[in-house]
Amino acid sequence: MIYNATYGIMMILKITLLIVLLLAVLWLTIFAVILVLGPMVTGFKKAPYVPSFDSQLKIMKKYLILEKWAKIVDLWCGDGKALRFFSKEFGLIGTWYDLNPFVIWYGKMINRLSRYAIKLIRANFKQAQLKRYDYVYLYLWPQQLISMEDRVFEHIGKDAIVISNSFTFVKHIPFDIISDEHNKKIIYLYRKYGSHS
Repeated sequence: MIYNATYGIMMILKITLLIVLLLAVLWLTIFAVILVLGPMVTGFKKAPYVPSFDSQLKIMKKYLILEKWAKIVDLWCGDGKALRFFSKEFGLIGTWYDLNPFVIWYGKMINRLSRYAIKLIRANFKQAQLKRYDYVYLYLWPQQLISMEDRVFEHIGKDAIVISNSFTFVKHIPFDIISDEHNKKIIYLYRKYGSHS
């Protein structure tokens, strides 16, 4: 009787665990499809959802020196992962701009669960008052950086620093470049007046 009861409990636990795992896989699959295909279906194609990688964030944590309580804005931020990093590691006050409702919903959910007070603005980055911010963070494809370069550098404050993850602008020269342990360039830092002659 004891053996049968133990066997029955073990079977119930295994079935429960299997159901939980299947539901988790199903939820992650649906969520992945929403994140990848959502922008295509809804028309938010300009900046596909690609969160900053942990390896990139570790490099920034190691090498960046940022002023605590300064204001940072992330243009086309996705789920706000980078802003949570800047808030936690550097004590920055973050604002994000994005249009994709799927990643905004996901980011808001994570912010609530993690208790991050990051301001969300669901709008095109062109509506951002960039002079309000000490730092501008970008993780965008080169063609997107080219399309927004003039506007960003025309509207940032004279002391602001633009932090570009992985990709460079065309008309401006970074005042500093941070590389990883393999000497691969990862982070590019710009100021308002650093341009090609």
